[in-house]
Amino acid sequence: LGSALLAGCTPSANPTPKPTETTAAPEETRGPVAPPESEEDAIKAADAVLTEWFEVRGEVNAAGGTDTAPLEELSTGKALEATLNDAAHIASGPQLNVDGENIDGPVTTEGAITYETVTAYGQEWEGTENGLVTINACQDGSDYKVFASDGSAGMQPENQRLTFDYQVIYDAERQAWLVYDLVSLNEPC
Repeated sequence: LGSALLAGCTPSANPTPKPTETTAAPEETRGPVAPPESEEDAIKAADAVLTEWFEVRGEVNAAGGTDTAPLEELSTGKALEATLNDAAHIASGPQLNVDGENIDGPVTTEGAITYETVTAYGQEWEGTENGLVTINACQDGSDYKVFASDGSAGMQPENQRLTFDYQVIYDAERQAWLVYDLVSLNEPC
């Protein structure tokens, strides 16, 4: 259950909005953007794209996991691979339910995984100063629900709040910020 395994959490002043909330996409993630001028600018842009990525990820999964193009616009590398695998699982199943039965068929979801930043820092990435931002955060999957095709609740990890390091990169060729990697530190938060 890829979507549930990616659930975790870290306290931050700006929790990620749920996909059901209406939020305008941050301007930093739309169209071509220039490389960051400072670490502060890089962190702000990385946080904006990570927030949007979680929202879009929840929307793609809630819509059945078949249209992954929005995820491809916001992520690359291991992060894209993880979300595509998650969407494929949503689209086709099977899903282990809370009774321990493996139910064939598409999975449904509701809600979203959120995160709260603990710390963030930038560093050089492929010649761009502060082109890689690492966001250490608490990922919270407690509002993300998974259901088997028969409507039964899907099995989810006992601890829904885990510490993650997210890596967001500035892709100079695409002139965009992209979620690149997510590393579970396997620590509750």
